Amino acid sequence: MSDPQLSKPRRVEGVLHYQVFEELVIYRSGACQAVSLNETAAAIWELCNGERSVEEICSELAPLAAGDDDRVQNDVSEGITRLYELGLLCEGSA
Repeated sequence: MSDPQLSKPRRVEGVLHYQVFEELVIYRSGACQAVSLNETAAAIWELCNGERSVEEICSELAPLAAGDDDRVQNDVSEGITRLYELGLLCEGSA
């Protein structure tokens, strides 16, 4: 099994996203599904382009966590896992 930190998640095709006040709302029309993302989840979503590994996403978000690398890794791993579970991410570049 490959290292999950090296996987390169990307947003699935056809997902719409809208900024609504402080949150990003993601809408999957095929699934009639809307999800509201907080600031952290939205930052993770934006970086999931199929070109960055999970490790690289953690590195990009690390400055926002004031040096708490464990928290960044945990938040990114949980966020990406949840986005996969919701069917909003898939593996690799488009």
